[in-house]
Amino acid sequence: MDAIDSISRVVLGRHFASAVVAASGALALALLGAALGGVAVALPLGSGALTVGFADIPGPPALQLVELGFTAAATTVDYALVWACNGQPPLQLLVVPLLGFAGGMVALWGKRALAVSFSILFITVIALGLPPAPSPQAWIHGVALFAAGGAAYTAWAMLLGAALRARTRRLALADLFDALAAYRVWQAESWAAEQPHRGAALLEAANDALQVARDSVLRDTRNPHEAVDIHMLLQALDLFEAMLAAQTDMALLRDAFDGTGIIDQLCVGSRRSARSLRHLAGALRRGTATPPPTDPAPWRALATQAARLRRTHDTPRLRPAYAALRAQLQTQRAIDFAVRRLHTLHGGRDQAGEAPPAIADVAAFTSAWSYAPRQLLAHLDPASPILRHALRMALGFAAALLLARLLGRQSHDYWILLTIAVILRPNYGVTRQRLQDRLIGTLLGCGASALLLQLSPSTSVQLAVLVLAMAMARTFVTINYRFTAFAASVMALVLARLLHEGAHALIAQRLLDTAIGGALAWGCSYVLPRWEAHDLPRLLSALLQAQYAYAAATLAAHTGAELGFRMARKQLFDTLAGIGGSHARMLEEPSQQRSAQPALAELMQQGYLLGAHLASLRVARALLRRVPEARVESMMGPVRDWTLRCLDAEQPMPALPPAPPPATDDPLQRRLDQVTATAARSRRLVDELRALLPA
Repeated sequence: MDAIDSISRVVLGRHFASAVVAASGALALALLGAALGGVAVALPLGSGALTVGFADIPGPPALQLVELGFTAAATTVDYALVWACNGQPPLQLLVVPLLGFAGGMVALWGKRALAVSFSILFITVIALGLPPAPSPQAWIHGVALFAAGGAAYTAWAMLLGAALRARTRRLALADLFDALAAYRVWQAESWAAEQPHRGAALLEAANDALQVARDSVLRDTRNPHEAVDIHMLLQALDLFEAMLAAQTDMALLRDAFDGTGIIDQLCVGSRRSARSLRHLAGALRRGTATPPPTDPAPWRALATQAARLRRTHDTPRLRPAYAALRAQLQTQRAIDFAVRRLHTLHGGRDQAGEAPPAIADVAAFTSAWSYAPRQLLAHLDPASPILRHALRMALGFAAALLLARLLGRQSHDYWILLTIAVILRPNYGVTRQRLQDRLIGTLLGCGASALLLQLSPSTSVQLAVLVLAMAMARTFVTINYRFTAFAASVMALVLARLLHEGAHALIAQRLLDTAIGGALAWGCSYVLPRWEAHDLPRLLSALLQAQYAYAAATLAAHTGAELGFRMARKQLFDTLAGIGGSHARMLEEPSQQRSAQPALAELMQQGYLLGAHLASLRVARALLRRVPEARVESMMGPVRDWTLRCLDAEQPMPALPPAPPPATDDPLQRRLDQVTATAARSRRLVDELRALLPA
């Protein structure tokens, strides 16, 4: 059942939907070209569509039009230049590395621009396989067809993007709820045994899904049905905060109540809410309604059991655990309420619904995408990781061309360069992972292709496999590149068979070229490397600033500034996600470059724990409305002042405040003590990491 559910999530997900749009557009234009003028028209027309399709990422229409239009223009220029150089090796050795450098530099415009960069590198490489143009007129005709394919695909993508706009928003929400469900399952497992590193990775994935949902949902709401998406997103933010708060006190509760059944019930309740979130995600993908779940966990019975246990086992050592359990039950109820609210919102989507909530500054919560040319100037610096990446790409292309000529290759030498284009990334760790995925995926894809072609399938079967492989290659490019490498090999070899080439002979050549390209990419990754430790000073400063802002918003005497709090929370999660990504990439680096890895791993853990304690403190304050504000402020004031000094990057680490009593059942005081201890540990780790870095 889990496998079926996983397949369903992929097929109904936004990645597959985008892949179908790209594959169907490229195939339709190729078939149209074949009908109009045979292979001579189909190849350039379909190639233009396929190349621009690589850069087709769902997003705001204006941004998507800029990206696709720029890609169509840039790749047409690349196609024209490379084709004009074919048959002239010295000119190729000059032009192709320069275009590789240009394609690498495009990555400076951010994560979305990586797809544009690949489109440029892809057509630079693929155009090497074209025979020299027989005449200037044939060259102009072919370039015009390629440009027409790119322009036609741009129109196709914009049209379907508008038609699928509402579904794209809901698929982004579905991915978010799946990510929250995965984190909730981890919490259920953590009641039995601590698993800090996996939890940080799941939080990073949830934060990425949250940003995608913000970018999809918060822009351009047009009707009450779409306003529901905004309400669901805001409710998901509160759910995320409650889940983070539930992460606190796990070790204390495990130690105190192990063997009593309380831990088992907390685990069962966490799994039930995770299943409810997965059901909601499935309903969003299928476009079906889902009734609000009943109370997913018998928290009242658990509270009764805890009260009964306290009557028989009330000791000073256990009193903090009983206080922590009361706070945990309140947090679990808040989680269940948020999940029921999400189901209710989705279930009432087709009714009148609520008006879209007023959000003071939408741009502050969505990604800032800009393709301003002036950003290029900031990266014309030898220290720039993007400039170094572009130089490595140019070097790899030049080395691959020289090697192909030395080997006397007459066809498909571009497979070596294509391997370099897909493996080389600005980060060493990502390059290493891509290398492994490319080698394994290509080996499996060539094996599958050999078995398929041995059966001599009909043309219709080969076309069906080709379309499926195209869709699969696009679907998994950011999810699991190994599947993309597998599908790309099948696609290339089946296409070769359709074009009446000796596909069986090409299988061995593709394997060899992949190995050669992988070796060259691996070697180039050591040229002007940019290790993760180089970015640590910036990440450490950003973390302290984000923790300072979040602590200031949470520990404020008055909690009415909701916008400021949400912004501070977003910044903290974004910064921790950046540190998590850096830590994951550092694990793939050579051992001599990983001296900071243990401290960075603990810093990431303490950062999420501090966020969890602050989120739990916010929940605790909401439950203390009857307590006089003067008493609350007398407890919080000294902690706020000390914590903000501790997290101020411009000040040295202050002396620790007086140690609290060894045991207290005051939930607010206990949480404040945890905030102090975690903030102190986080600041010490920052100072330790700074000492490890070269001056």
